[in-house]
Amino acid sequence: MSTSSKPLLEVIACTVDDAVAAERGGADRIELVRDLGRGGLTPDIALAAAVVDAVRIPVRVMIREEEPFVVSSPEVAQALCDAAREMCGLAIDGLVIGFLDASGGVDEALLGRVLRDTRGMRVTFHRAFEEVFDQRAGFVVLNRWPQIDRVLVNGGSGTTGQRLSVLRALASLAGDRQRVLSAVGSDRELLRAVCAAPDLGEAHVGRAARDPEVVDATVSAVKVAELVALRDAVRRD
Repeated sequence: MSTSSKPLLEVIACTVDDAVAAERGGADRIELVRDLGRGGLTPDIALAAAVVDAVRIPVRVMIREEEPFVVSSPEVAQALCDAAREMCGLAIDGLVIGFLDASGGVDEALLGRVLRDTRGMRVTFHRAFEEVFDQRAGFVVLNRWPQIDRVLVNGGSGTTGQRLSVLRALASLAGDRQRVLSAVGSDRELLRAVCAAPDLGEAHVGRAARDPEVVDATVSAVKVAELVALRDAVRRD
């Protein structure tokens, strides 16, 4: 995907108040989930509708019914399809999904089922991608689906420099329509590096936007503004 001229900060929200605080602090996009402590699951449709009504910035909604990335239950698979279809009736920016098969590859069959009825809605493939056995092959699969324009990854658990190298290597594998969205966690140095890198440029945070920085705390507009200041400092460098 062509690079963006503007570094972008995406903040995870679990409530309307979270979303409003994220926008007030200067966030560029929201990822809406429930149960952040479980990695983020599908939020209630009423909550999604309320968030869309409450903010002006783009909202992407998680579609994930349970924690495992491998979906083996026909009932869960159908619930994913139903939830995706229902969310697409809202004025959202996109969906957040990610499914793996038993061999560690992207579950393209389920991916196709979920995407077929989503009216061309844009999609982030979430951190399930970190567990893909052959990530080069994984990007080939994702590139077959034009709706998928973001791939969320965190670059592993190494140093800031090591994580940045992993993220840039993944960005080099992404297709023309895809962009790596970097889950930087609480690493402010990595946030700055991601925003400064022309092949990256988009950062995703969860706990770092909360006060205190734990999954069950609420988003703080002040904390978001601090992160935005780091993003904006990159633009002035």
